[in-house]
Amino acid sequence: MRISMLFLACSLAVTSSTVSALEGNKMIIFGGEIYSADPNNPSPQAIVIEGKKIIAVGTFNDVLKKAGSDAIRIDLQGNYLMPGLIDSHAHVADGGFKTITVEFPEGMTKAAAIRAFVDKNKRNPQRDLHGVQFYSNVSLDYWDNISLLDSVFNAPEYQDTPVVLAGSDAHTGWVNNAMLRKAKLDPQAIADAGNSIRTNVGLTPNGKLNGFVSEGAWDRVLGAIPPVDNDKIAQSIIAGSKVMNRYGITAWMEPLSNLRPLAPSFDAHPGRNDEGLLPAYSSLAKDGKLTAHVTGLALVNINASPAAIDDVVAIRDKYAGIPDIKLAGIKIFQDGVIEYPSQTAKLSQSYLNRLGYSGSNSLDKVTFCSLVAKADAEKLIAHFHAIGDRAVQESLDAVACAREKNGNSGILHSITHLEIVNPQSLPQFQQLNVAASMQLLWAGKDGATTTLLDGKVPVPLLQHLYPAGDLFRHHALIAGASDWPVSSPNPLFAIYTAVTRMGEEGELPPESEKISRAAMLQAYTLNAAKVIGRNKETGSIAVGKSADLVLFDRNLEKVSIEKLRDATVLWTMFAGKKVYSGK
Repeated sequence: MRISMLFLACSLAVTSSTVSALEGNKMIIFGGEIYSADPNNPSPQAIVIEGKKIIAVGTFNDVLKKAGSDAIRIDLQGNYLMPGLIDSHAHVADGGFKTITVEFPEGMTKAAAIRAFVDKNKRNPQRDLHGVQFYSNVSLDYWDNISLLDSVFNAPEYQDTPVVLAGSDAHTGWVNNAMLRKAKLDPQAIADAGNSIRTNVGLTPNGKLNGFVSEGAWDRVLGAIPPVDNDKIAQSIIAGSKVMNRYGITAWMEPLSNLRPLAPSFDAHPGRNDEGLLPAYSSLAKDGKLTAHVTGLALVNINASPAAIDDVVAIRDKYAGIPDIKLAGIKIFQDGVIEYPSQTAKLSQSYLNRLGYSGSNSLDKVTFCSLVAKADAEKLIAHFHAIGDRAVQESLDAVACAREKNGNSGILHSITHLEIVNPQSLPQFQQLNVAASMQLLWAGKDGATTTLLDGKVPVPLLQHLYPAGDLFRHHALIAGASDWPVSSPNPLFAIYTAVTRMGEEGELPPESEKISRAAMLQAYTLNAAKVIGRNKETGSIAVGKSADLVLFDRNLEKVSIEKLRDATVLWTMFAGKKVYSGK
């Protein structure tokens, strides 16, 4: 069936007048290939939308009866329709914030190149934060050439100008001497501080601070920068949402919702007055400017007492009932990062270059069990950042403790990152109802999985990095995630890498850890919806769910994996309104 050019315009345009015209009308969408992510109706011919909701799914003739003769008809012209994609772990406000800051380019190996870049941005208002020259998304490769940074940013002209280079991993950074002074990071202060700072600063061969900071020391630097205000946070959310919508993403988990961009996080103990991103998110939602369903998590310190959960519940209740934004759980940093020079991930064996050290061993497991159990009892999702195998097992043990205390609460808890997982931990994901929120874009062979680990992490632990295949075979629920802005939010890149294990330097073995594209399509739709606690409202094309859809220019189930990677989003719809239109 063909329709008029007016109907075709309705299907492809994204002007405000078109969107306004569609609101309040029934729409029947047909004429393409549809992946529903609904096992009971996997490949329907057509769907009907009324307002924000899907009201019919099935054959064209059946849904036409529901639509009525006056419904707007949208012909997909043979293209491929899916539920809106979902990212189960993305720092969208931070990603948006980076788009309104100055990013530090990769690959500058000469001081002259850095100086030229700095001079080019001398009058760029996005560079300066309250008198601090701030550069974002800095490649970790620069941490191997700190003398280069020192030669530029500790030159005489920078004597009184603080400079901060924020690492792309969000765990590390480098600062010049002026910023060290501003952050009160001097030898005496470090000697008086706890291990979280003392072990997270870089030193020259003669024992002086070289400007490298990670985690606890990075927190100290961030604490010396005035807080980002709510207006700038709202700008950041809007900018970040546009990026996500461009890739077909209409829902995500925002893991640090009680912290503002650039707020200290690793040693932080936020309380009930720390609302972070929530005022801006809720304001946008109330004004109809939020173009996604967002599930927020509140950071809770790994060493916090169970009383910290009372603060989270108070914030959750304060923001309850606001459409499209909710605080639904807690985020815990179970460990840090595995890459040299930080090496704060918790391993079951010592780092080869730091004998006797395998990451922090200070966890009070009894208190931690009580913390997670109280969160579970309050129906809060517990979402654990765990890179190393020991951190993964600690997270599983805490959930096991919660299940023992509370019985089956029905809450799906989750662990994210999962770079190294002990084989004995694998069955516990299904047994304990713990999901794997995985950034499988990282599962290819590149510097992060070779150079920064080889000779530093015991070889047995490197045999099954990002074990998606093992987790899938042990029936773990796997959800797609990006950790944006740490890495690209484009789900197609992650799906390609998960299926092929191909990275910049070739294929990352073993082949057994590859995962099928069918599993990955499910990971970015219904599975991710379950992880963010929204599977009753989104994640599949089904009656009663939000009209969250993405149209691709090719069938992601049938094309080669290389062509899948290069697919284009034609438009993205959130709650019945087009929020992105491509070519």
